[in-house]
Amino acid sequence: MRVLLLLITVFILNSIFAYNVLIHSPAIGTSHINFMAHLADALTEAGHNVTFLVPISDQTLRNRIKVQTKYLMKVEQDVIQKSKTASSGMDEMLQSLWTYIDSPEQNREKFKSFENQRVETCANLLRNEEIFETLKDVGFDVAITEPLSICGLAYFKLLGIEKTIMATSSTHYDHVIQLIGEPDHLSYVPAMQSSSTNKMNFYERYLNYQHGSSFFESMQEVFDREIKLFSKYGIANWHDLYSETSLNFVNSNPYIDFPRPIIQKTIAIGGISVNVEKIKSQKLSEEWNNILDKRSQNMLISFGSIAKSMDMPIEWRTNILKVIETFPNVTFIWKYESDELKWANDIENVVFSKWTPQTALLDDKRVSAFLTHGGLGSINELAYLGKPTIMVPIFWDQMRNANMLERHNGTIKLSKFDLANFELVKKSINNILNDEKYFKNAEKLARLLSKQPMKPKETVIKYVEFVSEFGPFPTMDPYSRNMSKIQIYISSKLFLINSLNTSNSNLKLYQQFVSSQSLRESMA
Repeated sequence: MRVLLLLITVFILNSIFAYNVLIHSPAIGTSHINFMAHLADALTEAGHNVTFLVPISDQTLRNRIKVQTKYLMKVEQDVIQKSKTASSGMDEMLQSLWTYIDSPEQNREKFKSFENQRVETCANLLRNEEIFETLKDVGFDVAITEPLSICGLAYFKLLGIEKTIMATSSTHYDHVIQLIGEPDHLSYVPAMQSSSTNKMNFYERYLNYQHGSSFFESMQEVFDREIKLFSKYGIANWHDLYSETSLNFVNSNPYIDFPRPIIQKTIAIGGISVNVEKIKSQKLSEEWNNILDKRSQNMLISFGSIAKSMDMPIEWRTNILKVIETFPNVTFIWKYESDELKWANDIENVVFSKWTPQTALLDDKRVSAFLTHGGLGSINELAYLGKPTIMVPIFWDQMRNANMLERHNGTIKLSKFDLANFELVKKSINNILNDEKYFKNAEKLARLLSKQPMKPKETVIKYVEFVSEFGPFPTMDPYSRNMSKIQIYISSKLFLINSLNTSNSNLKLYQQFVSSQSLRESMA
């Protein structure tokens, strides 16, 4: 009888303290949806009722969605979306990433097809009235979306959900920083698509500013197109949707990332997608164990799911293969997406596989090092698992990610164009495999992350529960959002003037300079 009463009490308490959470996660990329799925899993394991809403952008991802909640809702592409995305040019764009030279001027045009994909996915979601009515009847306490699109926040408003959270699968998005009133110190904080470190010369600062501004402008264009879809419902101002959010989760870890100023609503949850306990419980199959036992050292090669190895220029692939031949005592496991391997010449110490158990391999002591593209998901995995790495960034935030991790001295960074350089690739692989300093530094970072005071999973659960009970928080919206640049920076300029230990003539010249700067800013 006591056991029965206890079970009834537990059930009642769970019902009382469980929140209804809606997570909007368009299937636009593996790393994005995996990140949001880990948020969903953390909240599901904490006893909350999580609905995982997945509008299908990329059809290749529709069957790869792994999430614990039983409330998984896929929004399949209708005839209209299929017809508009069939000739979007996405495949051609992805294939060209290997040889694309990143620049602020070209980025906007380069990723136009990606922008069109997001808009059409949003339009399809709105056309699905059945799903809308189903969601409206639930009564959600809080909703979470990634701010790569305005669609999620506008859709939440349409559903009448007031407590909203943004969750970014990469580091801080440049447009979000400005829209929530966070300082964007581009003189020493690398923009998301920047190739600079935090130590920049004058020209690098200029390029960094261009990257941040260009990204913001391109996002504005997409948001303007998306918000038009909601105009008939009386939702027309996407700027307010950002400021009304209660929190801004970012996939950034303060012990790995570049230091930067943030406001109170920005919460770092970098590493939420790395479940170390689960990874360590994984068992490799007999086939993989046999592969790892063949030689004294093993190296994993993977460039992620977007820029595929099979699309790499043949000269680069061939060069990597020539380098591999010079390490006969090392097995190279290469994630490769095609069965067409005539170019590989049956080299004995390389294993090609369309799929690899990446986290299980990275956790295995027999795997000595990792050669990867620098996606943030992979970076978090190898950082938490202490694996020495060669980073070869391809596009997007990967240059920044590589620079970020290289500072911790367990990583060697190469340009993707360096893959054509036989001697450089050979030297890098030899160093990462045999120079003990890389292993020691990688292990040191892993130990640090394992002992950090607040775990990402705990942080997510506590903050989502807090917002569900007390949100939204309009008083956390900084007034600086409504101020011009002149108003924001005038106090710092006055401080500089007052603190100048100089002659009256020089002070007068400086004041004239400040006035001319302010005039130019006001005219801009």
